Amino acid sequence: MPASHNRRSDASNTARNPVPNALVTLVSGMVVVGVLLFLTRGFFAQLIFLSQSENPVRNVAVFAAIWLIAIASLKAVFTARRTGVHVFWNLFLSLAVLAHLSLLLILADNLTLFDIRRMWIERGEAGAALLFYWSELLLPLLIAVAFCLSLFRIRTWLLSRFCPSSSGVAAGLPAVVIGILAAMVVMKGPVAAQGQAGIYVLPGLFSVILFEQVMDERPERRSVTAIARQPLVSNIIVVVDESVSADFLGQDSEYALVPALKSHADAVVNYGVATSAHNCSSYSNAVLRWGVAPGAFEQALHLPTIWQYSQASGYTSTYIDGQKPPGTLTNFMNTDELSFINQVMQLNVEQIERHQAFMRIDFEIVDHLVSLVADDKPDFIYINKLGVHFPYEGKYPASSTRFQPAMALFEPIGHSDRQALMNSYKNAIAWNVNGFFERLLTRIDLDDTVVIYTSDHGQDLLEAGKGLLTHCNRNSGSAYQGMVPMVVLTTHPQLRQRFESSLAENRDQLSHFNVFPTVLEILGYDHNFVKQHYGDAMFYPVERIGKFYTSELFLPEHAQHDYEWQSVPLRTPSRLLPGALASQHAD
Repeated sequence: MPASHNRRSDASNTARNPVPNALVTLVSGMVVVGVLLFLTRGFFAQLIFLSQSENPVRNVAVFAAIWLIAIASLKAVFTARRTGVHVFWNLFLSLAVLAHLSLLLILADNLTLFDIRRMWIERGEAGAALLFYWSELLLPLLIAVAFCLSLFRIRTWLLSRFCPSSSGVAAGLPAVVIGILAAMVVMKGPVAAQGQAGIYVLPGLFSVILFEQVMDERPERRSVTAIARQPLVSNIIVVVDESVSADFLGQDSEYALVPALKSHADAVVNYGVATSAHNCSSYSNAVLRWGVAPGAFEQALHLPTIWQYSQASGYTSTYIDGQKPPGTLTNFMNTDELSFINQVMQLNVEQIERHQAFMRIDFEIVDHLVSLVADDKPDFIYINKLGVHFPYEGKYPASSTRFQPAMALFEPIGHSDRQALMNSYKNAIAWNVNGFFERLLTRIDLDDTVVIYTSDHGQDLLEAGKGLLTHCNRNSGSAYQGMVPMVVLTTHPQLRQRFESSLAENRDQLSHFNVFPTVLEILGYDHNFVKQHYGDAMFYPVERIGKFYTSELFLPEHAQHDYEWQSVPLRTPSRLLPGALASQHAD
């Protein structure tokens, strides 16, 4: 009876205002259809592909059936008997539209399973991403609100002409479509989602990620069987900075932004521009910690970690994480890997941009290093610096704005002038990276210590690439995302001589893949063993890889596939251009 009464009321309103109501309904329909069509990518391409497959009739029929279920689900949601069911799915689908459109604007590319997976992996950076990309949410937000209101309007129009649908069917059908898409992606691969109803693609891909998390069972890692001989030094420190491009660190001895390296040249061996393993933080760090060789990524989850090798050679292992608060893991670190580490340090500092304690996290790390290196036991220490991850403003004090004009605090990259973006990045490096080296080189005795310094990836600063991401693009087109520094610090005479002997041949030739074997040889493992299983250490002439990977590396189903990679030309121009020095205040 109430539904009948509603239909009579709606019909009465329509009769009183036929033209405005019809126009609003027409516009609402156009909004909904337009959004659905825009988010549905590759429909005809997928249909042609299926029609040319081994079993075209079956495959096209399945494709059409899923589409019919998707259309039926939307009709059921529109006419759900219970308003609450409609409101739930209306808001759910509108949020999916908001997320999907925002990602399309930022990525400037179609959404894939890998995009969703890496965003899930890097979900700890959601706050920073919101600060840096909030302007790209404005248009999608307006469209999502219009989409939401249009769904309500179409519901009113449909209920005035059709009987309401069962609330159970309306509640369940969209979930069925999402489940079908997720199951097809799990069984057939990400290509199965192409050409499907775009409004359900993002929820379907996200469901796959949740399924992977629930079913994740990492295999047990092998034990270390090799025997280490006498290590070369007592303390080994691997410093992985965040988002530092090699061309900004200084490819020669001038070090415009990091004069601390020039002041302590007797302790510095600078290998110039190296190539990162990946343009995403987690994958690069995993390669550095797990010792994966290029093209052998399917072994990544089975190999002994750097922690196991260091412990087997008699070192005490310490992991210092300057990026996440205590209890939060990142960069593929999990409890299994933590069990191989003797000591874990995460700094309990609230992550507030331009907060004094937050900006000085990396300086506090040096304080911990001083006490660790000063003891009598041999130490292996792996550090994830806070570094200069976007947003760059907030990573240095306002009084240390050396290069102007710079971005404003919380200014989004989408509305930023490129010169201001570059200057903010240079300011962050001049404060953070130089400050770190200045403290490290003046407070730590390097006579029996070696520091291998690199970064997880470089930065794309609105180059002639695709999208607005500074790193972690699948198809960025920018070599700068894979250009990282490779610097060795030590005053140990024999070890320094070994590094310097390879400098001429290895300058601008190294990659992340050379770090693990270098650490193993310093730990005392046999050169032939290291070279056979992990490749060349920095002590020997290496063959330049000259590329970084941009796709999934560690899932078994991808082990036999070609990996997406981006080339780094040997003579990529430096972007470190002279800028206007405004002020230089010591903090």
